Amino acid sequence: MTYVQRKFYFPEDLYIALSLQAKQEGLRIVDKLRTYTERGLRQDTQAKKSTSGGLAQLVQLGKTLKWKGPKDLARKHTKYAAEAAEADLQRIYDQYR
Repeated sequence: MTYVQRKFYFPEDLYIALSLQAKQEGLRIVDKLRTYTERGLRQDTQAKKSTSGGLAQLVQLGKTLKWKGPKDLARKHTKYAAEAAEADLQRIYDQYR
C-alpha cells in the first residue's frame, strides 16, 4: 500500500484525547487516526446507501400503486409548484379565519 503524507491541525483537546487513547491501547496516534477515518468513511458510505435505498423504495411503491403524475411536469413544474403553494396558503388562511 502506498501512503500519502499530509499535515493536519487538530484542536488541542481533540489531540490530547486521541493521544491518550492511542497510549492506552499501545498504538501510535497515526494508527488510531487511520482506524477512525476508515470507520467514518464506512459509516458515511452506508448512510448514503440507506438514504438512496429509501428513494428506491418510494419509486417501487409508486410503481406498485400505479401513481401517475402530469405528463408535462418537466415543462410546467413552476406552474404546478405555484399552484401547490397557493393551495397551502389558502389552507393556512382558512385554518386561522
